[in-house]
Amino acid sequence: MLCVISFFTPFDGAKEVYAQENITISARAGLDGFCKSGTWLPVHVTVENVGADVDARVQASYKNDLNGQTIYGIDISLPATSRKEFFLYVYPDGSMRNFNVSVLDGDKTLAKTNLNVNCEFDQVTSFGVLADDPSAYNILNDIHPLIGITRVAQLKVSDLPDRTQGWAALDALIISNADSGTFTTEQKQAMELWLANGGKLFVTGGVHWQTTTAGLNDFLPIELKSTQNVTNLSALSTYTKDETLSAGGTVLATGRVQEDANILVKQDGIPLLIEKQIGFGKVFYFAADPNLQPLSNWDGMKQIYSHLLGFKSPKPVWADASWDSYQANDALATLPELSLPSFIYICCWLGVYVIVIGPVNYFFLRRIKRTELAWITVPVLVILFTSLAYISGFAYRGARPILNRIMLAQSWEGVDQAQVNALIGVYSPSRTSYTVETQDQFMLYPPQSVNANIQGNDNWLSLKNETGTSLPHVRVEIGGVQSVGTNGSMAALAALAIQHDLVLTLSDQTPMLSGTITNTGDYTISDAVLVTPSGWNVLGDLPPNKTTKVNFKLTNNSSASSTNQYTIMTTLGMDTYAYSNKDIDQRRRASFFQANTNSSSGNININSGIYLMGWVDEIPAPVGLQDQAFESIDTMLFFEKLTPALKTESGDLMLTSSIYAWESSLGDSITTTYYNLSDNGYTMRFQPSLPVHFSKVASLTLNIDSNVAPDKIQVSLWNFESNTWTLIPLKFYSTDVIEAWQYVGTDGEIRLNIDGDPNDYIEITAVNFTLMVQP
Repeated sequence: MLCVISFFTPFDGAKEVYAQENITISARAGLDGFCKSGTWLPVHVTVENVGADVDARVQASYKNDLNGQTIYGIDISLPATSRKEFFLYVYPDGSMRNFNVSVLDGDKTLAKTNLNVNCEFDQVTSFGVLADDPSAYNILNDIHPLIGITRVAQLKVSDLPDRTQGWAALDALIISNADSGTFTTEQKQAMELWLANGGKLFVTGGVHWQTTTAGLNDFLPIELKSTQNVTNLSALSTYTKDETLSAGGTVLATGRVQEDANILVKQDGIPLLIEKQIGFGKVFYFAADPNLQPLSNWDGMKQIYSHLLGFKSPKPVWADASWDSYQANDALATLPELSLPSFIYICCWLGVYVIVIGPVNYFFLRRIKRTELAWITVPVLVILFTSLAYISGFAYRGARPILNRIMLAQSWEGVDQAQVNALIGVYSPSRTSYTVETQDQFMLYPPQSVNANIQGNDNWLSLKNETGTSLPHVRVEIGGVQSVGTNGSMAALAALAIQHDLVLTLSDQTPMLSGTITNTGDYTISDAVLVTPSGWNVLGDLPPNKTTKVNFKLTNNSSASSTNQYTIMTTLGMDTYAYSNKDIDQRRRASFFQANTNSSSGNININSGIYLMGWVDEIPAPVGLQDQAFESIDTMLFFEKLTPALKTESGDLMLTSSIYAWESSLGDSITTTYYNLSDNGYTMRFQPSLPVHFSKVASLTLNIDSNVAPDKIQVSLWNFESNTWTLIPLKFYSTDVIEAWQYVGTDGEIRLNIDGDPNDYIEITAVNFTLMVQP
């Protein structure tokens, strides 16, 4: 029996229809009918047959932006007296507000139901709560992110999908007093990749720790063994700077803390709050039970959730896989078969044609004294050369279809799977149709901004199967290209093995990154680059077993000029005007790089982290043509997030903003041009991206660069003592903040607001700071 578990709670709009053919269907969409634009929407479907055997297709369909039909389906067998549950994954476009889920036997509809959804374009921070008493976490509704709104969904274990794509709309998951021991292997694999992609998991302890953590041992930052009683939670009051926590003891679940974990709070020597980094995301373990006194009525838990879960996971600009349509189209079109013949070739061809049809023909006829035959030889030569031109053009187009597969792969240390987002260009030498199919649980979607009308009449039909999806009837014109998008995870990137001994040293000087990086994999990483918040450092080619040394300072570097896309491409030796590059492979790389690093600000923001970037052309994408021989061109832009060891020297420590992660009310930028500076300015939050512990703040120096005098800019820091904004008068070059300790909050957090008169055409070109602390 095909059985796949359901995602979020059923919502009020879920419907059930009983048809005359004894087929029953019920369905519900994820997040109570809510979906995020640009993410997959999981639809849990239950089909029951109380009649005769039926082979049917179950599909979700809606009218798309172009007034065509978008359909995602699966073919199933329904024996007599059977019931099946499974997921359909729908990729909604911007206009989708409702859709149908149907059971079909050929063209005959056996059962049908309609679902309503609310697809948001705006930023939404979504929390899932898996708890025996979800009402205890209603406080999550009061968290106010820098951008957008907050939504909370109450879940059950059976609501969690077995494909990572179905988790994309979820920002954080809280598990408390719920039995995680029933998690399936597929759920755990999906959760791991969701965490690596920036998800956050908050797990509680208390007296029910064994049930809560039974299925989460692979993720927790602690190996739990027993419980201990404490008489108070004063350390938590100190951590949040909230003294309203009432006195009273509680039970803490404790054990052996893992080496890669970071203890945020200890109570009487017992770890109370611990974090562990997994890729872009984090796992937080809270040893107490927030549902019990003295925490159940304490407002300080809101501050903890806001600090830990409300702060967006820092991601580099390429991690969102939001393609620039123009550059993506150019990358897909970079095929030799689509390029024009060289100018020299055309000139030579025309030259031969003119010479043969003119002088050669004339002297030949004159020599044989039959010049009157020119009225025959000239048309014959024209037909001959036309035929040769047609034949050579046909040969130039090739005889087989070509798949131009361009992939962006993001991997992380300690995570077995790599996230892959790809665009596939289907080139055909003749007018025909193909069936595109995927493996490895990859799912196909229409890249609306690249090419929408793929199957004719602006329709889309993809079918899910056990290994992937298929897209039938992809129509391609002679010498044309059709494009499809796909995403999923690949374990094959284990052949791209990277080892390093990088160390980030903190002292009273600028932080230093040093060590070696070795390619221990099977493939050459071409044009490798070490990417840091301070810059892009070219390493060159890394063939198998090659080691390269690293020794860089992590200086403050957030200026718009240094992070500009074209500046970085020039540094990497890429042609910023890719269409003028005669090397078609380099042109494809340049266009694909621009397509993946495009942002609204025009800058490539790293935010935080150390990455190895390179190109690999030997690893194929898991996408092909069904029952059709084809050729392929594979281009992979590869990123791996590296985690250096942290070394702190004695004495004062210098923390530059390059080792901080940030989020901004502007979205993907902390600098702005004058037309983006609103009447209320914009706000930024900074949190250390490394587990740095300090006891005292010695100084804080701001460096805000702009195109106007400092007195034209109003810069405010959040005072964590008074919970108010404090205006900081700026000076040229840098500003030392008086009594800086007031403006450094929990775990070293800093909040900054920049405002000014929009009529002054203010441009903020750099936002940096240097924090001196004592261990």
